[in-house]
Amino acid sequence: MPRSSNSGVHGCQPGGRLAVECPVTARAAGYPRADIPPLHADGYRMRRSPLLVPILLLCAALAHASEETEAEEPRQQWLHETREGTRDLTYWLVRNVDGWFGDKPFDDSGGQVGGRVQLGGLHREDKGFKSSARFRLDVTMPNVNERVYLFVGRGAEDELVQDQPETFSRAQLLLPEDRDEDQTWFGGLGYHLREHVDLRLGIRGGYKPYAQARYRRVFWPTDATTLDFRETLFIATGDGVGATTSLDLAHALTERRAFRWRNSATVSTETRGAAWSTALGIFHRFGPEQEISLEALANGETARPVKVREYGLRGTYRQPVYRDWMIGEVILGHFWPRGDHEPDRREAWALGLGLEMVF
Repeated sequence: MPRSSNSGVHGCQPGGRLAVECPVTARAAGYPRADIPPLHADGYRMRRSPLLVPILLLCAALAHASEETEAEEPRQQWLHETREGTRDLTYWLVRNVDGWFGDKPFDDSGGQVGGRVQLGGLHREDKGFKSSARFRLDVTMPNVNERVYLFVGRGAEDELVQDQPETFSRAQLLLPEDRDEDQTWFGGLGYHLREHVDLRLGIRGGYKPYAQARYRRVFWPTDATTLDFRETLFIATGDGVGATTSLDLAHALTERRAFRWRNSATVSTETRGAAWSTALGIFHRFGPEQEISLEALANGETARPVKVREYGLRGTYRQPVYRDWMIGEVILGHFWPRGDHEPDRREAWALGLGLEMVF
């Protein structure tokens, strides 16, 4: 019989955890038990990509940065000051918010503060260039009820309401986001109903409410294989009623290499049939926060004239560039999109560069 883990729903954590959720650029997560991070040849002429030069330059910079010595420490003092300043500010804010709910001392009662700041840029041949900034905060507040949690952040509105997996977000698919049209601020309350179920009530930009009921369970068919199932029912002003089903299969090939097949489908009053996405790839981890992956992916809607809206390849390389808390990332993709009224598919290279500070 398959075994199920005791994993709770993402963002709903016991002990009063405040989850600030924003999309993170092209990050693979959810590895098998061994802690391993679990292209078209229809006659199109391949073009020499103008993106290869900056990719090689950035890769060289990443390799050089990873070999920095202690002699360079004074030159990087501003990085340390920025990191400590960010942590001090968030610590002060969280400690004071926690004090609204009770009198337990923050430090002596298990209070914790941590997070990530991400800066990124993305260029895609058919979409142009866009920059992005993300902030994610994860804290433990001892005075907040263990079943209730707060969430706040900024992200893509449709992905937020539908509870789309991060791997199929616009950022992960190398699709530029418009900060005004695609993104929104959001916040709300969640309630951990039972082991695998939580409820959420939130408000997004324009004071538009939404609600979700989420179920998640992780099964272990074998010691090296995990099956992560998630179902979200949602209702929202302007987005109707619907459900998103996600299924993630991961298999450890070696201690450092894993195969993953991730899938998602959304049916709602606002979609044409089922909006689906799939990704199949290999992930290899060299060490902490250092990994490389190659994936084939596709997405579309079942009731549209063109069933497969886009397919392509995505390669990602990630490694520390300074100490273990400044992480660099390079994402390269080649895609074949097609609109409903286009007779043939187009080709598009895409390059994403990211820098992440952990505090």
